[in-house]
This record gives sequence, structure tokens and C-alpha cells, in this order.
Amino acid sequence: MKSCTACPIRSQCIPTKTKFKKLAISEYYQTVKEHAAMMQTTQAKNVIKKRSAICEHPFGTTKQTLGWSHFLVRGIEKVSGENALIMFTYNFRRMLNLIGPNLFRKLMSALKNNENIDAIKAEIALHIAVSIQIWSVFVQIIQINGFRYDFSDFKAKSV
Repeated sequence: MKSCTACPIRSQCIPTKTKFKKLAISEYYQTVKEHAAMMQTTQAKNVIKKRSAICEHPFGTTKQTLGWSHFLVRGIEKVSGENALIMFTYNFRRMLNLIGPNLFRKLMSALKNNENIDAIKAEIALHIAVSIQIWSVFVQIIQINGFRYDFSDFKAKSV
């Protein structure tokens, strides 16, 4: 412990009547400092950018689209239940967006009538695979050509 009496910035740090100031430095201080420095690299920033695009999307969607901003219940058990319901809603909407209402109706009908759903599962997998393939081609076209659009022909229509 060092004495504060000889410190040149003592008056800015502690009040005059206070004799000393205690500082506690975590045993993990050096690790935290190294991690903070590592997170300033371009590679780390790119990883964080990807993470935010992938991992944060469900939370933004539930907040914006579903209108959920806070838990309505208290206690870990009840909050876990409410969170499960919210995530189910998100996943259900996501599934409907991926497979479409027609395939969903077909699946529900087969389940209701106790029919074999293996063919429908294969159809759903094919539908998703084709959608992903189309999306990846679209992304490649954008990356190759850049996102350019000529708005010179655009004219606002009077109403």
C-alpha cells in the first residue's frame, strides 16, 4: 500500500479529510486487459460483426416484431417458461417463413391423420436447400457486381 500524502494529484482523487484511498485490482486484471486489446483487432471486430448478425437477430426480432420488451413474470422458473414461449413463437414464425404455409398445412394434415411424414420431411429439406442455394447465388451476384442501382429513370408519380 502506498501513501497518498506525497501524491501530486491527491486533491483531485480524494477529499482533504480522507487519509487514504483503497484500490482493489482483480487477479484477472492482466487477462481482461489482454482481451480488451485483442478485441480491438480487425479480425476480432469482424467476428463480433458476424456474431451480432447471427446471434442477436432473434432477440431484435422478438423485440421489434413480436413486441416483447421485458418479462411479465418474476422468478427464474416463470421467466424460463415465458422465455421458452417467446422463443417457440420466434422459431415457429421462422419455420413458416422457411417452408411456407402450404408445406406446413401438408405436414399438419399428415400428423393429424397419423400418416408417415418422411416424404414431407424430405420435401421440406429440399425446399430449404433450394431456398439457401438461391439466396447464396443472389449474395454472390451482389458481391461480384456490388450493390449498384441506377435511379436516374425513377420518377415520383403524382397522386
